[in-house]
Amino acid sequence: MEVGLLFLLQSFFFPGEFLTEKQRIVTYKDSKEMLEIGSFASYFIDTTKKLSCYQIRELSDAQFRPIKGRMINLGFSTNPVWLKFRIRNLTNEPLYLYMEAQEIDFVEILVVGIDSSFRVETGALRSYGSREFNINSIVTPLGNRPQQLYISVQDINRLVFPLKLCAVGPLVDKVYHESLVNALVAGIMVLVILFSFFMYLNLRDIIYLIYAVHVFFSILTMLVFEGYLFEMLWRDMPYLNNSINSNLVRWFTLLSSMAFSVCFLQLKLVLPRIVQAYIVLAILAFMTIPVRVLGFTKAEMWFNMIVMTVFLSYFFTGLWLYRQGFKPARFYLLGWGIYIIEIVLLMLTSFDVLSFGHLYTYYGYQIGSVFQAMFLTLALSDRIQVLRRQAIEAQYLALHYMERNQQMSEEQNQLVGRRLRLLAGTKNHKLERFHQSASTERQRTVRISIATIEGVILCAIPDIVRVEAQGSYTYVWLNNGQKILASRTLSTFEKQLRDYSEFVKIHKSHFVNMDYVSKYQKGDGGRLTLKDGTELGVSRTAKAALLRQLGLY
Repeated sequence: MEVGLLFLLQSFFFPGEFLTEKQRIVTYKDSKEMLEIGSFASYFIDTTKKLSCYQIRELSDAQFRPIKGRMINLGFSTNPVWLKFRIRNLTNEPLYLYMEAQEIDFVEILVVGIDSSFRVETGALRSYGSREFNINSIVTPLGNRPQQLYISVQDINRLVFPLKLCAVGPLVDKVYHESLVNALVAGIMVLVILFSFFMYLNLRDIIYLIYAVHVFFSILTMLVFEGYLFEMLWRDMPYLNNSINSNLVRWFTLLSSMAFSVCFLQLKLVLPRIVQAYIVLAILAFMTIPVRVLGFTKAEMWFNMIVMTVFLSYFFTGLWLYRQGFKPARFYLLGWGIYIIEIVLLMLTSFDVLSFGHLYTYYGYQIGSVFQAMFLTLALSDRIQVLRRQAIEAQYLALHYMERNQQMSEEQNQLVGRRLRLLAGTKNHKLERFHQSASTERQRTVRISIATIEGVILCAIPDIVRVEAQGSYTYVWLNNGQKILASRTLSTFEKQLRDYSEFVKIHKSHFVNMDYVSKYQKGDGGRLTLKDGTELGVSRTAKAALLRQLGLY
C-alpha cells in the first residue's frame, strides 16, 4: 500500500516521469503543418566516439535522457550526440526531416520504418553532393511510415537548432520563403555597398569606403550562417566550412564595425581611451580563433561575449554623443539599437525563453542587418549635411571678418586720399590720377562671397559678367565662362553690388556688368549684346537708368 501511495503521489506531482514514453512519440496529423519536434527528443552522448548508428539503436530507452525545452539545446560537446525519436504518421504523405542548422559539421541519420530503413551522412564538413536536396538546409526524406529516427550531430559550436517534421507542401513553402527573404536582404545590402562606394568615389571620404567594407562582411556573415557560400562556391571543398573561416569572417565584420564607429563618432578626438579598448578587444576576439581550433569549446562563448560588449558600447557611446549635441548619432543609435535587440532575441531563443518560430526571431539576423544598413546609411547622409553646415558657417564667419578687414582698409585708404588732397591741393592732377588708380586697383582685389550648395566661393567683382535670378536661387556668370548656382536670392546680390557703379539692373531678374557690354539696340526697352554674344532684354522701367549709364539719356 505504501508503494502504491508513493506511485500515486509521484505520478501526480511528476507526471512526465511516467508519461515519457508517450510524450516521445511524434504524431504527425496535418500534412499542411511543419511540426517542431525538438521537445519529443531524447539524447545520448557517445563519449567513446566509436559507436555506430546500429549500436546506438540497440541501446535501451533508459540510456537516453529527455530534451528539456521546445528546441534542441545540447550546449558544447566535442563528442557525437545522438537524438532519438519515435514517429507516427497519420497522413498519406511521405515525411521529411527539416534541420535548420546549416553549420553543423557532421550529421548522421538512421531511419527505421515499416516500408524501409536507411542511413544518411551529411553535414557542413561533408561534400555538398551528400545532401538529398540541392538546397542550403539539411533535408532528409523519411518515407511514408517511419517509426524510429536516430540523428547524430557533432560540432565544435554550441548545438542549438530547431528540428521540424513536415510533408512536401510545407517544405517547399518554407524553402521558397526563406530563399526569398535572404535574396531580398542580400540585394538591399548590395545596393547599400554600391551606394557607399559611389559616394566614396565622389566625395573621397574614407568613411564611406569603411562602411562599404563593413556591409560586405555583414553579407558574408549571413551567407556563411545560411550555408549559401557552401552551396555556391565550394561544394566539393567542405573543409572550407571549418570554424576558422566562419570566425574569421565574423572577426572582420567586428573589426570593420569598430573602424566605422571610430570614424563616424570621431572617437579619436572625443574618447581616445575607448579606441584603445577596441584595439584590445579586437586582439582578444582574434585570439579566440586559434584557441577554439585547439579544442577549447568555451572560446565561442568568449567570442560572442566580446562581440556583444563591443556592440553595446556602440549604442551607449552614440547615446552619450547624441546628448552632447552630435545630431547624426540619432540614426546611428536606431541602426545599432535594432540590431542589438535582434541579437538579444536570438540569444533568448538559445535559452528557450522565446520560440524560434516567430518572424522576428527566425529572421532575426536578417532583420537586424537590413535595419542597421538602412539607418547607418541615413546616419552617414545626416553626418555629411551637419559637417557641410558647420563648414559653411565657419566659412561665413571667416568671410565676415575678411569683409570687416576690407571695409577698415577701404576707410583707411579714403582717409589717406583726403589727406593727400589737402596737402597737395585739389588741382594736383598727378596725385588725383594716382589716387584714382589706387582706388581702381583696390576695387579689383575686392571679393564677394557666393554661397552655393557645396560651400562658399570667393569671387573678384570685376570677374562677374552678369547675375540672373532663378527662383530662390541665382546664376552667376564669370568672365571665364563658368556658371555658378548660388543658394541666395537676387536681392542679396543687389545689396552686395549696389556700391559698384559698373553693375546695372536691366530687368527685375538681371544685373549686368557694363564693362562686358558691346552693343545696345533700341526698342521698347531695348536689348543688350555682351562681348560673348549673349543677348539680354531690357525692361522699360530699367531703360532710363541704363541710358544714363551709357551717357545717352
